[in-house]
Order: sequence, then structure tokens, then C-alpha cells
Amino acid sequence: MNQRRLAAVLTWTTLTISLIIVLFPIYWMANTAFKPASEVFQSPPTFYSENWTLDSFRNLFATRPIATYFFNSLIVAGGTTLLSLFLASFAAYGLTRFPVRIEILIILALIFIKMLPEALLVVPFFELMANWKMLNTYTALILVYTSFSLPFAMWMLIGFFRAIPRELDDAGIMDGATRLQTFRMVVLPLARPGLIAVAMFTFLIAWNSYLWALVLTTSPDMYVLPVGIATLKGEYQVQWNELMAAAVIAVVPVLAIYSVLERYLVAGITAGAVKG
Repeated sequence: MNQRRLAAVLTWTTLTISLIIVLFPIYWMANTAFKPASEVFQSPPTFYSENWTLDSFRNLFATRPIATYFFNSLIVAGGTTLLSLFLASFAAYGLTRFPVRIEILIILALIFIKMLPEALLVVPFFELMANWKMLNTYTALILVYTSFSLPFAMWMLIGFFRAIPRELDDAGIMDGATRLQTFRMVVLPLARPGLIAVAMFTFLIAWNSYLWALVLTTSPDMYVLPVGIATLKGEYQVQWNELMAAAVIAVVPVLAIYSVLERYLVAGITAGAVKG
């Protein structure tokens, strides 16, 4: 076996082992979710059940407001994504099209803000939302999530907008378009891969966020999926098949979005890395 073929075999072997390690927890989660309750604690454990059933999903929807948790997460994550994209696109466009002497300081500040631990701001944000009478509201969660996702969204979009030649803006203005029309009809379509990549990252961050939903919501009707799933753990026992069924429900939208938009995500990351 020549050296090149040996290197290829080692590479594929390493990738295969790594893929198995990454995918096994997901498989085990799905396997447990579809197992009958009698097999969950069976010893030795079964790595594959011939008696897969939907009982855990039926019990979950019958005894828990999992649909409400899902709907709340969808509203909060979707609202955070839209608001972050709206604000970040205008901010990134302004920083890349108009000369700002402290641009480098602004970019460093964005990175610094993103590095701040969220737990550091729990008490100030809670007091702020309590004073504004906004606890247990979608608005509070969307605003807080946006405050943490916005620096990252701006930082990424600055690289994409900077890669778009300013001459295109000038050409649009010379043709009679306003600055806003040029931004909407010229810049945004060209930055679509970057916008989609930022939207995906922002949505996933908001979808998986647990801390702020736990702090700012006390009513079960306002729980999002991560908080709702945490309530499935009982004081004396845990129905692991139902807990894993809830986890499967939380993962499915993420996998669906990634499957549909994966090519835009890869193109966006590549473009931002090379051109930014």
C-alpha cells in the first residue's frame, strides 16, 4: 500500500470514528424515546429495540403542554432572529459605508461584549424587566436574547458588507435610487448568504437558550422548550423515554433548518472568512 493510499485510509477511518462518536448520543436519544417504558431500565441495555412505540410521545402530549413550549420557543427564536437581523444589517451597513474613525474600537467592543458571561447580567436584566412590568412576556425574552446575539450578528455582517464594492452603491444612487433603496435592492441581495448564516446562528442560539427563559418566566404558559424539558425531571423519578421524546421534538426543527439551509450556511461562513 503506497503512502498516499495509507493516508486516505487513515483519514477516512478517523472521520468515520469521529462521526460515530458524534452521532451515537443522538441515536441513543432517539432509541430511548421510541423504547417502551419497560425496556428503558433493562440491564444490560438494548442498543436497538424491536418494540419501538410512540407511547412516550403520546403520554408527553397528553400530560404536558409540550406544544405550548414549542410554540413559545418558535415565537421567541423567530422574533430574536428578525430583530437581530434588522438591527445588525443597518449597523453593519453604516459602519462599512460611512467613514468612522473608531471603527476598530467598535468591532473590538462587539467582541468584548460577546465574551461577557450571561450570568453576570442576570440580576440587572431581571430588575429592569420587573420595573418595566415585562416579566412573563415574549417581548422581554426577545429583547434580552437580541442584546446578546446582536454583537455577533453585527461582527459577521460587517465582513460580508465590506466585501461588497461601494461602487455598486454609487451606481445605484447615480441611477436615482435613494440610499435606503440601494441598501434594500443592491446590498442585501448580494449579502444573502451572510444574512442566512447569521439568521441560522441567531435562531439556534435563541432556540437553545435556557438561562434567560428560566429567569424571566415564572408562568408555565410562558416556558420555552429548554425550560419545559427541564421540568420533566421529577423529584423522585425520571421518565427517561418521555424526556428523550421531548429532546427529539426540540432537535427536529434544528435538523430541518440545517438540512434546508446548509448550503447557504457553508457559503456564508466561507465568504465571511475569506472576504471579511
